[in-house]
Amino acid sequence: MAETRNADMSAITVSAKTLGEVLGIGDRMVRHLADEGILARNSHGKYLLMKSVKNYILTLKASKAGKHVESSLDETLDLDTEKAKHEHVKRTISEIKLSLIQGKVHKAEDVERVVTDMMVRFKSKLEAMPSKLAKKLENKGRADIQQILLNEIQGALKELSEYNPADYYSDEHIEVGEDAVYALEEGEHAEDE
Repeated sequence: MAETRNADMSAITVSAKTLGEVLGIGDRMVRHLADEGILARNSHGKYLLMKSVKNYILTLKASKAGKHVESSLDETLDLDTEKAKHEHVKRTISEIKLSLIQGKVHKAEDVERVVTDMMVRFKSKLEAMPSKLAKKLENKGRADIQQILLNEIQGALKELSEYNPADYYSDEHIEVGEDAVYALEEGEHAEDE
């Protein structure tokens, strides 16, 4: 009996109004979708329920997926735009490399290494202060104790504040003059062509 129902389901026809109610659209949209070949009509003007519902669902899925694909395809189909984007990326990379070579920018891992090292040394200095100062502070007056503590704290902070750009240079850093930089840039442009 189940086979009869399945066979009968494919042969069921409904009016535009009924199909519209099933799909949640109006009669006019049903006729429009039928004209586009999405909804299936038989020779008597009735709509094949199973085929129409399947086609409608497939169309919805395709249009939803197509919105993503369509918007990205529109952008990628223009070869000139893509070449321009590619050239812009190459230029940006070249500028970053040049800044890295000149020491104007630093790699994140280099900064992390230097700052971590600085903080570890600073922490060690602070932790060493009590044992270092204990003897110095014995039998001292309040003003002397304050001055000794202040000197030690300022010494630790001074080391922390000293910035040496060379500490942050990566392996790519090269000391070059302006003339050499321009020659290097010209060489890269010649390789690109």
